[in-house]
Amino acid sequence: MLRRVVAGVGALALLVLLVRVRRLVVVDVRGPSMEPALYDGDRVLVRRAPLTALRTGDLVVVARPHSPEFAAAGAWVIKRVAATAGERVPPVIRDSWAENEINFAGEVVPEGRLLLLGDNAARSGDSRHWGFTTGDAVLGVVTRSLRPQARSRT
Repeated sequence: MLRRVVAGVGALALLVLLVRVRRLVVVDVRGPSMEPALYDGDRVLVRRAPLTALRTGDLVVVARPHSPEFAAAGAWVIKRVAATAGERVPPVIRDSWAENEINFAGEVVPEGRLLLLGDNAARSGDSRHWGFTTGDAVLGVVTRSLRPQARSRT
C-alpha cells in the first residue's frame, strides 16, 4: 500500500514538474469538431512536439487560423492529422469537397505542412477550409484526455 502511495506521489510530482517547465500543456476543448473523440469542455494533456514527430492519425493542437470564421474557437484548435509532408491527400477528402472548401484533388502535402481534419466533419473548420497547416502553428500532440471520470464516455 505504501509503495502505491509513494509511486502515485512520485508520478504526480513528475507531471507537475513537466507541466511547470511547459513540456506538457493542458488545453481546453472548444466546440463539437472532434466529437466523438473529444467533447466541448473536455481538457487534454498536450506534449510539445516538432512537426517531424507527428504521424497520420495523431491528435494535434495548432494555433487557430487567422479568420473571422474561427474567432470564437480560442487561441488553439484540436484536429487529427490526415496526412503529413509527402503523403497524398486521402481520397475521402479529394472526393468530398463542397463549394466553400479547398479542392485537394491529387495533391501531395508539401514539405513542412500538415493536412488536418476534425473527426466531426459536418461541424469542423479544418484544412478543407483553410488549407495546409504550417509546422510553426503546431503546439504539440495530444497524449491523453483529462475528461472527468463522471463524464467518461464509452
